[in-house]
Amino acid sequence: MHYLHRILVYIPDICSVGKNYPGATKQQIRSYAKYQTECFDGHAFDWRETMTAGRWGYEYPENVLLAADNPERFQKELQTAQSFQQEAMNQALKYLEDNDYLDLKKLAAAVMEDAQDSPNTQHSLSMAAYYLGCFADLIKGTYFYNSFFYDTHRNTSRLNKQVFEEIQANPQLWALVIFDCHY
Repeated sequence: MHYLHRILVYIPDICSVGKNYPGATKQQIRSYAKYQTECFDGHAFDWRETMTAGRWGYEYPENVLLAADNPERFQKELQTAQSFQQEAMNQALKYLEDNDYLDLKKLAAAVMEDAQDSPNTQHSLSMAAYYLGCFADLIKGTYFYNSFFYDTHRNTSRLNKQVFEEIQANPQLWALVIFDCHY
C-alpha cells in the first residue's frame, strides 16, 4: 500500500539561517529529509518516491513545503498527520476492545495458554499482538509505515503541542517534505 508521509525538517539542522545566510534550497531540504529517513527502509517503507509526492503529485506539485510560505496550510498538514495517527490508535484500540484484549493480563494469559487447537484463537492473538505493537509504536514515537509523519529534528513520529507552537513562533525555520511511501 502507498502512504503519504510528511517529513518535518528544522532548517537550521541543515545550514545557518539569518539575514546574512540564504538558507537551504528546497533540493537541500528534500535531500536532508531523504537521508535522515533512509535508515527506516523496511520499517516505514520498502520503497518510496522522494523527488516528487508520487501519487499525491496533483495535490503537492512541489513536495517541499516551507512553513513561512503558508503557515496555515503547514499547520493543517501537521494536523492531518496527527489525525491519521489518532485514527490508527483508535483502530488498534477498537480491535483490542472488540476482542476483549484491552485487559493486558487477560491477553497475557491467553498467549500463555496458546490454544493450539483453535486457528481462530491463534489468528485473534496474532492480530492482537499486531495492533498492540502498532499502538505502542505510535505512543513511543517510532517511525513506521502507519505513523504518516517523522520529525527529523527530534527523531520521532510524535506530534505534540510544543511542535505546533515552535513552528507557529518561527515558521521561517521549518519545512515539510512529502514522500510517497510504499509498504
